Amino acid sequence: MKKWVAISLLLLFSMGCSATKEVQVKEIGRTQRFVAYDNGIVKDLTTGLMWAAEDNGGAITWDEAKTYCRNYRVGGYEDWRMPTTEELKGLYNPRFRDPYPLAEGCKGVCHITRFIQLSCCPVWSWDGISEVETFFHFNLGPADWRDQSLETNHPRALPVRNN
Repeated sequence: MKKWVAISLLLLFSMGCSATKEVQVKEIGRTQRFVAYDNGIVKDLTTGLMWAAEDNGGAITWDEAKTYCRNYRVGGYEDWRMPTTEELKGLYNPRFRDPYPLAEGCKGVCHITRFIQLSCCPVWSWDGISEVETFFHFNLGPADWRDQSLETNHPRALPVRNN
């Protein structure tokens, strides 16, 4: 009898220990197109993409940006990547004005949803195939993607993932 009680208690205890705790994510803002969550993720309801709520915070080379995005770990996801120029173009909207102050050396107004905080308007992009170093400029818009120029433009990394 004691043996069965001990086995029952052991099973009960092990089941309680193996239960996973579900993390609750709260919505902190919403527009018709975007939903911001308290875990640092912004979901684009039009494309289904999930964006980091802020860039890396400082000037970074293209290779460093690629590594930063690949190693980004927010929301429990491990499949973050650098966005394509087309994906960044999709975020650009001249009616939007990022309300956050820009870092020293950065000028202009970033035309992006208020839920994504850019510390400077240029954001690195990658098509996933070639090693062409380009960025998209959220002040100047779609007509102004450029080849690499870290010294004068201070590009940032902004991770994205497919949902």
